[in-house]
Amino acid sequence: MKKNKKMRGLFSHIREIMLNNKTLRGNGDVPEGKGLISASSYDVIEVDNLLDVVDHSKTLVGKQTIHTAFTQTCPTVDEIKRKQDALRELDEDEEILNGVEGILDKAVEYEDSFYRLLFSQFTGFLFAPEPSRLEAAGYGYGLYAKGSKLLPEVVEQVKKTKTPKSEYLKSLLAELSSFADTREYKLMRGPVYMLLGRFLLADEKTLLTPAIKLRLSLFKPALLVILFFVTITMPYVLNVSMAQFTVFSLIPFVLMVFYVPLVGGFDKDSFILPLRRIYARSENTEKAMRAIGLLDELLSYHQYAKNSAHKTVLPTIKQEGQHVIDIKNAVNPVLGFADSQYVPNDFDASKHNLAFFTGPNSGGKTAFCKTIAQIQLMSQVGCYVPAEHANLSIADRVFYQTPEINSLDEDVGRFGTELKHTRDIFIEATPNSLVILDELAEGTTHKEKIETSLMILDAFKKLGSLTLLVTHNHELAESFEEGDRAVFRQVEFDNGNPTHRFIEGVSVISHADLVARSVGFSKDDIARILKEKLNA
Repeated sequence: MKKNKKMRGLFSHIREIMLNNKTLRGNGDVPEGKGLISASSYDVIEVDNLLDVVDHSKTLVGKQTIHTAFTQTCPTVDEIKRKQDALRELDEDEEILNGVEGILDKAVEYEDSFYRLLFSQFTGFLFAPEPSRLEAAGYGYGLYAKGSKLLPEVVEQVKKTKTPKSEYLKSLLAELSSFADTREYKLMRGPVYMLLGRFLLADEKTLLTPAIKLRLSLFKPALLVILFFVTITMPYVLNVSMAQFTVFSLIPFVLMVFYVPLVGGFDKDSFILPLRRIYARSENTEKAMRAIGLLDELLSYHQYAKNSAHKTVLPTIKQEGQHVIDIKNAVNPVLGFADSQYVPNDFDASKHNLAFFTGPNSGGKTAFCKTIAQIQLMSQVGCYVPAEHANLSIADRVFYQTPEINSLDEDVGRFGTELKHTRDIFIEATPNSLVILDELAEGTTHKEKIETSLMILDAFKKLGSLTLLVTHNHELAESFEEGDRAVFRQVEFDNGNPTHRFIEGVSVISHADLVARSVGFSKDDIARILKEKLNA
């Protein structure tokens, strides 16, 4: 495996994915504080579920590109706008759209063979390969023949594609077109010759150059004479009479024992392995593959918008001193993707950096806060969002804290565990961060909970982070009502039932009995169950 250690980052990562040593999903391999979201926030925001509806990529490099974009990158406003312009062009120009689809279809046709060419161990014909360990039978002829066509075929398809107007699309196609000028491209196209361990192209070789040509076959016309000579001399070498052996009966033996291992091994060791090492370590090859991934990412976002049951828009992105967000008729990207009846909601935090969501359980508070977080992530990768209008700034980090009942610190209990998490968020947050807190200071008395929560909220407000609190404690919200210091959204009710819409205000009415009745454990239910158990 030593020969793979110097592979460039993209190919090394894809190899680990193919070996099932890494997954595209999750955020566990991103160092804490380095990615857009932490590992814990990744799970709470349900990024995997979000990727299930947003990711329509065709290629493995496209999937890798999308996942990286959602978890690890913090682009500039200009970078996002360039992607948005490209998406608009895909939507408005069917010829461009068909051209990009054609490029990706070519990539899909050859991508797997290309990766297997780069990573496989060739076992020859005497040993059975183990595909899960990226082993391939033979000496690599078939994989080289197909895998080395990937980028040349893609480049040819790019030449047939209409020149885009958007700078982002134009730059990606230009990146692929420029690959045709590289030595790696010419080696892939062939023919390739080898002289004393050095590869030559057709225009670098003269008629008098004693170079060996790569032929992707065990059949070598020039070796027929040698094979014939070995066959007819074999009886004498083995010191047996021609009465026992004929020339033709020795041919299978000579082929399997001498010719195939010798010729196949020479081609593998002298041509295929050194050439694939060049491709795997090539910056030009990696750039071309990344361009394919970025094209696939764009087409994936285009497809998401076409498949969504709700209206989607490209959000207006700006750079502010503090994080702001203003969305109208927004639906949850996951839950509302195929549900045309999903209830939309508005949220405007363009004037305040603190917001309270109050109301009973099952009213939609958590779902809508996840909607906000998911729309933030989608906006920052340049994707469409499910809303009628969206205006927001770039967040340098997105945090989502929920009670951690299953990971308590036995030294400090639930209160201390959650306080540690909140402290870590506060240390890492900046005025450009989006912070969502699902309750605060659980595991202590009501008085201490209120006092601690007020202290924390006041600190986040002074820091400048856009902070959203999901809470049942209307006292917390009411503490910020005077002087118009925050945004207040409460669950709307109709005839005692939540409508899943949010209206202005703070919910001060307890709906505990309503929830208890819905699960069959109200005061009347408890009395009935107790009576039944005592009379049993």
